[in-house]
Amino acid sequence: MLRVTCWGTRGSTPVSGPQFMRHGGATTCLEIELVGADGETPRRVVMDCGTGLSAMGRRRPVREALVLQTHMHQDHIQGFPLFGPLFDELARFRFLAARRDGQGLEEVLGAHMARPLFPVPLQALPASLTFEEIPKAGERSFGEARVRWIEVDHPSGSTAFRVDYGGRSVVFSGDVEIGDDDDGLVELSRGADLLIMDAQYLPQEYPSRRGFGHSTPETAVETAMKAGVGRLLLTHHDPGHDDVTLEMKAMIAKQAVARRGGCLVVENARDGLEVLAGAPLVSFDGMEVRV
Repeated sequence: MLRVTCWGTRGSTPVSGPQFMRHGGATTCLEIELVGADGETPRRVVMDCGTGLSAMGRRRPVREALVLQTHMHQDHIQGFPLFGPLFDELARFRFLAARRDGQGLEEVLGAHMARPLFPVPLQALPASLTFEEIPKAGERSFGEARVRWIEVDHPSGSTAFRVDYGGRSVVFSGDVEIGDDDDGLVELSRGADLLIMDAQYLPQEYPSRRGFGHSTPETAVETAMKAGVGRLLLTHHDPGHDDVTLEMKAMIAKQAVARRGGCLVVENARDGLEVLAGAPLVSFDGMEVRV
């Protein structure tokens, strides 16, 4: 079983205020728990190190994880220095990321934590950290879990990941702008239980933001339905979109499903949302979420 928790679902920059209470304001971080994993299989996979990572560190007793980093823009690494388990000498984390603009993730995080930006350098962290550079596309087995990935369209590039375990599958698009003839994410997502996809812009916003590297709810629906996925979560919410606007975004996506005559379940991702792949949506406090 795969249990997904959304710790950060905002794009570009974190936000706060009463108008963002329902969806939250932390930037991208997802946690996938591989329930029942054996000693050869990672029990926890983390996607990206946005500010949601620091919240995860406060709520979870994390001492070991496989971290899959889609890319290295600020909103996807901001939470790393304040991730509490990094200061636990018994903790072990393995990072997989493709090089971006000639730099590896270890170099980027090292610069991010260098003075005067942060008082504790990367090399001084007590936790054991392993960084592995991966090609732009590939696959790897970790015990009973299988991870596949492809490169998708975003400034400086981004990686979309798929995790398969125990007969269930989750795909995270990373930041992505889908071109007219781009079916790579469709193929990666084929038959997945859950697709979590960038849908930052409303349809009327997108024309002026073409080339910024992000998608719309309609594009996300089209991708999910082509791939035959079971559920779609819209994520990477624009920092200018309050809860009312995001409810409208979800409605646009549901209307797009209805126009296509599909039965896709679609909802906004939000901070704290928990999803069991292949099962109904619930929040981590056990409250049911409307779908």
